[in-house]
Parts: sequence; structure tokens; C-alpha cells
Amino acid sequence: MSQERVIFGNTVDSLYLKTLDKDLSYELRNELRELGMDLDGPLQAAYPHSVWVRCLDTVGRALYPQKPLAEARRLLARRMIEGYAQTVMGAAVLTLARVLGPMRSLGRMTHNFRSGNNFTETRVTVVSPTTAELWFNEPEATEGFVEGVLEEGMHRIGVRGLSISRTRHDAESCTYRLEWYDPSAR
Repeated sequence: MSQERVIFGNTVDSLYLKTLDKDLSYELRNELRELGMDLDGPLQAAYPHSVWVRCLDTVGRALYPQKPLAEARRLLARRMIEGYAQTVMGAAVLTLARVLGPMRSLGRMTHNFRSGNNFTETRVTVVSPTTAELWFNEPEATEGFVEGVLEEGMHRIGVRGLSISRTRHDAESCTYRLEWYDPSAR
């Protein structure tokens, strides 16, 4: 039995209402409503992934017209984490991640992403104390978004000197290599 991929309303709230609300013109809000995301009424508990992607891309093109779409998604993801940090759940997750440190936090990515959707799966491979490979079942349709989430999330837990590279395996999965500077690692 196949379960439809959905994005939970708290994710929509974190991105669109907590951080982008003032940047969304009347026309853009109407366009999002026509695509299935009414930001002026009560948020739904969940939105189909296809609605999320269409809205994400529409807003990305509108707010970052000079950027390639994957880069616009990355920038939107960073802003979503800004909003997520303002929520009770987000503040708790980021506080725990600071305590756990970057490597153990990467090991909890499936759990962390599942607070915002019903489908993310991850697997982490430790390469060194400051390098990990993180496999995601991220659809190509949102390429760039996970990078922004990882960048902003790692920054917010105190990681410095982060570099991320992506290897796309197919339309539904990719691996991110994360490397960072840790002055305590000798």
C-alpha cells in the first residue's frame, strides 16, 4: 500500500508565515491559493508533496528571479529553518542538536525531518570526526532544499567551516557529503 507524501502544516507555517509573510505579495498569495495553499485561512494539517513543490517553486521564482531554481530552493530552506527556530518544536530540536553535536545530529535526520513530513528517510555514514555522508530519499523535484536545511541547521548548532556537496543517484535519492571545521578535533 502506497502512502501519499505530505508536508505537515507546521512546515508551511515555518516557511510561509513565520519568515516569508511580509515578502508575499497579494498576487503571490492568490497564486499559492490557486495551487492549493491558502495562507490567509487556517493551515491544513498536511499538504500533498506536489502542492508543496509547486508552491515552493512559484515562491522561489518570485522572490529570487535571478537565481537558478535549486539555489532559490536552498535560500527558501534556510529561511524555513529561521522560522522553525521560532517554534517550540524547532527550538527544542535545535537545542538538542547543539548538545548532541553535529555527527549525532546527522544520525537523527530521519527523525528531525519526519516532524515536517511523512516520507523522509536518511542514512549517515561517518567518514571522519568532521566528515559524514548523508543519504536522503530526496526527490529531484526539490533539489537544493535539503542543502539549505542542512546549511542553516548546522550553522545554528554552532558548526563552522561547513562545506556540502551532493551526488544525485536517481530521481528519488541523493547523498550529501558534509565536512566542517572542528578546532577540538586533532
